[in-house]
Amino acid sequence: MVMAGTIIDEGAYVNILSSISWKVLGSPSLFPEMRNLTGFDKGTSRPLGILPNVPITLRGKTVHINVMVVQGPLDYNLLLGRDYIYCMRAIVSSLFRVMCFPHEGRVVKLVDQLSFPGSHISNSCTPSLSGLFMQGMSHRSPVRPLDKRE
Repeated sequence: MVMAGTIIDEGAYVNILSSISWKVLGSPSLFPEMRNLTGFDKGTSRPLGILPNVPITLRGKTVHINVMVVQGPLDYNLLLGRDYIYCMRAIVSSLFRVMCFPHEGRVVKLVDQLSFPGSHISNSCTPSLSGLFMQGMSHRSPVRPLDKRE
C-alpha cells in the first residue's frame, strides 16, 4: 500500500500514524501505550496504542518499526521520526531537504522536488514518497585520496 501524506521528520521522537489511516489498514491490533504524547506546543494527547513491527519500504529497502497510533485527523497520514531514520541508516539534511541511505551496495539519494524545482535532479527522477524524489548514486567517492606529497 502506498501511504500518501507521509512526512519524514528527523526531530520527531516517535513514528506516528493517524487513526484514520489505521482504520484504512483494517484496524490491526495495537499494543497498549501508557505514556502521553507531548507536542512542541506543550499539548498532550493519549495515543490509541502502538502498531508493532510495521514494514516501511522506500526505494526497495524495507525496515520494520513500531508506530504510535494517535486520534486524527492530522495534517499527515504517517510521520516517520528518528527510529525510522536510524533503521534506514539514513543521513538527512533538513536545510537541503535531502535524504541518503545505503541499499544493495549503493547510496540512494532522495531530493525534495519542491525545494529544487528547476534542478536536473528533480527533472530526471521518479516520484517516491510525499514530495521526495529519488536518484541512485554510486557509493564510490568522486574525490581522489590525498597525495601525502601535497
